[in-house]
Amino acid sequence: MPRSTLAGAVFLITALAAGAAALFAGEAGAQPPALVFGILETEQPPLVDLRDGEVAGGLIKAIGDEIARRTGFRPLYRLVPRNRLETDLADGPIDLACGYSPDWLPKVAAARFSTPILVSHSVLVVRRADSERLRTLGDLAGRPIGAILGFRYPREVEAAFIDGTWQREDAPSAESNFLKLRNRRVDAILTTDLEADYRQTVDKTWAQALTVLPQTVGDHEERCANAPRSPLPMETLDAAIEAMRADGTLMRLRLAATGRAAS
Repeated sequence: MPRSTLAGAVFLITALAAGAAALFAGEAGAQPPALVFGILETEQPPLVDLRDGEVAGGLIKAIGDEIARRTGFRPLYRLVPRNRLETDLADGPIDLACGYSPDWLPKVAAARFSTPILVSHSVLVVRRADSERLRTLGDLAGRPIGAILGFRYPREVEAAFIDGTWQREDAPSAESNFLKLRNRRVDAILTTDLEADYRQTVDKTWAQALTVLPQTVGDHEERCANAPRSPLPMETLDAAIEAMRADGTLMRLRLAATGRAAS
């Protein structure tokens, strides 16, 4: 073979090999597009587990991870203050915020909320030592009730605060409320069955010291708020959530996070 022909052949083979290597390297290094979930800075387990300022676990992250996996996205989690959540959904820094209802985010159009990812119930927790005299909602009339600052409760609860049936005592977080109850600074606290189930599972001293009143005070269908600029279409989001419900994924994730599949 003439030298020029041989050199050309070597060049061609080298170029093809380099092109193939680049192609495979590109495929191996390519990442799915990002889907940015907004997480409130004040969230706590079982919904969100924050470690060193990063979202490390919790029920909402588990659901977000699964939604992203099923729809071909890479989940990212951005911490936001409560007063920025609706604005960031509208302006685009975040694509999704899961675990909310339209009542809690009134500035987000109802059409931007997904099918429910879970149903929770508002419950009242009292000290076990007081459970004989504080057995019903009526027994709490006129008493200080621990609530979370800025949180919107079911209509009947908000009405009880407005008309003075209950005295609202705000705290920055659920953990703060539980401490206030244990320290006798309030007579009861408002929380959800998700939180109650979680604490009864992971903290046996909680189960011994406190008790949940049997009457619920409102239900929440918690959903994902999908931003107008989100890369995930609403129909795709809803289809993924319905598939997670149908195959038992939502129940399994709730069980793993709270110790109970449902209340």
